[in-house]
Amino acid sequence: MSDFIAVMALPLLACVLLVLIHPSLGTHVLARGVIFVDLALAQIAAMGQSVAFLLGAEPHDPSVYLWSFGFTLLGAALFSFLWDRNHSVLQEAFIGIAFSLSTAASLLLLANAPHGAEHVQQTLNGEALGWVSVKDIVIMAFFYGIVGAFLFINRKKLTLCSEEPHKAERQGISVKLWDFLFYAAFGLVVTSSVKISGVLAVFSFLIVPLVCATLLGHKGPKRLYWAWGIGLVVSIVSSGLSYNRDWPMGATIVCVFGLTVVLISILTRMKNA
Repeated sequence: MSDFIAVMALPLLACVLLVLIHPSLGTHVLARGVIFVDLALAQIAAMGQSVAFLLGAEPHDPSVYLWSFGFTLLGAALFSFLWDRNHSVLQEAFIGIAFSLSTAASLLLLANAPHGAEHVQQTLNGEALGWVSVKDIVIMAFFYGIVGAFLFINRKKLTLCSEEPHKAERQGISVKLWDFLFYAAFGLVVTSSVKISGVLAVFSFLIVPLVCATLLGHKGPKRLYWAWGIGLVVSIVSSGLSYNRDWPMGATIVCVFGLTVVLISILTRMKNA
């Protein structure tokens, strides 16, 4: 047990931070009906990492954060000002285009770079999560704290813009401006999250706990509390499997989240039947 704590304490702490912030953002993502925007922004952040990697930056170089956040700010501006929220199909199409374009661009950027394939795999699988450092934890906590404070202080306006944008406009609120601020805050989180946990795990932390809580019939603040609890349990189980089986932490988390959704879906279906 002591060996497990010594090896997995920091990765598990990183997961706790991911669990606390991502479902909080995910409530707005679900309300807006842009489920895959996280994947798109995460991949755009990964493209920024690829540019920094191509320019010779080391994994912990501050320039990696600057490039990633710069790219996510660009993505936030595009998602906020170029699409019309009245057309949900076009929104999803735009998100899909952004995801595929940023993925292809990353592959092209690193096609001839030394260890380029390994870098692409790490951004997807989140292999760095198993080797997270105290410095990484401090950086995550700092940025997540800023975003968490922003979400809490502006929770009424953000909720109104997410759930009832037309009502917000009638009250004189600039929905597009608040969309941009939300996606910029989202990008600040994703910048740190992708570097540590990878694109796939970031998406899982954002959506899966909330989906599970919704399947269990929870709404409002209670749904978020259940999402936090589910995410924490999945993180603990995943860290144990990763330690005992020597599996990549990020990929293990994604698979356990997937199995959790399937299990809860089956149980709720049986209960309703």
